[in-house]
Amino acid sequence: MAESQPLDTAGSAAKSNCPTRKLSAAGDALFPGVERRADEPEQRSREARWTVRSFDVARAVLRNSEAVRQAGFGADTVNRAGSSMRPPILYLEGSAHRTQRSAAARLFAPKVTEDYRDMMERLSDELVGTLRTDRWVDLSRLSLRMAVQVAARVVGLTDSSLAGMSRRLDSFFDSGPSEISRNPISVLRFLRGRSTLLRFYYLDVKPAIRARRRRRRWIRRAPRLGRDDVISQLLDAGFSDLDILTECVTYGAAGMATTREFITVAVWHLLDDPDLIERYRRASTAERIVILNEILRLEPVVGHLYRRTTGPVTLATPEGPVELPLGSLIDLDLRAVNADQSIVGGCPMSLLPGRELPPTVPPTLMSFGDGHHRCPGGPLAIMETEVFVSALLRYDLIAEGPPIVQWNPVTQGYNLDRFRIRRRS
Repeated sequence: MAESQPLDTAGSAAKSNCPTRKLSAAGDALFPGVERRADEPEQRSREARWTVRSFDVARAVLRNSEAVRQAGFGADTVNRAGSSMRPPILYLEGSAHRTQRSAAARLFAPKVTEDYRDMMERLSDELVGTLRTDRWVDLSRLSLRMAVQVAARVVGLTDSSLAGMSRRLDSFFDSGPSEISRNPISVLRFLRGRSTLLRFYYLDVKPAIRARRRRRRWIRRAPRLGRDDVISQLLDAGFSDLDILTECVTYGAAGMATTREFITVAVWHLLDDPDLIERYRRASTAERIVILNEILRLEPVVGHLYRRTTGPVTLATPEGPVELPLGSLIDLDLRAVNADQSIVGGCPMSLLPGRELPPTVPPTLMSFGDGHHRCPGGPLAIMETEVFVSALLRYDLIAEGPPIVQWNPVTQGYNLDRFRIRRRS
């Protein structure tokens, strides 16, 4: 098999005179499409590790629910731990996953998602109204407040101070990836006695649970009327308070932290490119979404997804079939998958909104995953970002400089901090 080749973010992209990927991690490469990592131990087949950079192969892996299971976000640790806690939806497989996923799907249906637009626009106007000409504002903080309040509505965290919850979750995420980004269950074990998690539980989660239990007593004759958010559905399914807290942490990481990063990287690209920002300002909502989709394709917030084989798996690669034994760890390199030239065409490291893609390929490629664990909130995140970024760009903004970039050791995605902006006039 050919050795991996490092990315060249200037190369063909520079020739196209288009903006290129801003965020490159150590070890990024585009080839080969499937590679056994030479630095991995080979004493036991269970330890075999394969990196996938091909879109078609990655999609086949993610859609193989029979012989592949979740191995990312600390799933291996959770599966070995034998905890009495109910695993959150992120780790479920088989019928348990299908049941919970089906129950949550209606919360992200297109009509339900569109109903959030008015709320998003009001909130965006409120947050953007705090921008001034004489003071820098950290966009990563401002966008987190937006993401927290939208996710809170979907999850059902609506019975406490949203401003207070934003501060608590901001402190929670700032605890550092080495402490809190392992997985939701280890988060709870590590932080059970810490004030951050306790405040979130008692001031935000517990009041939401109490309010929904009271409401359920009024609607016993028509219980389905109460299932309008995640917490209500979990109560109807018999989840304990601690299980609900675990799901809230999971949705918090998925729906709040990742959307914050997407908003920040989108504004970074737009402010750095006068032609792109003018194109965005003149565009219709649909055209703006095309631009945002391409930014997310180029800069996926989650850089890697991991799966482990539960039986022998054959990967169909252009070089021929590759046999993976039971227990193999598969590393799906989404940063490379999203730049697969056989799918995206020429200049894969360029930002070219409106690329011509195969009919079955979404414009963000694998940025929201695929298969049964595909992120159900993808359309909501895109709409939220379009609404907030569009409100921001009604003003002439300037940035103090690029954000500080850190790499999350779990997702291999980026964390952007201290992207300070203000109004020019």
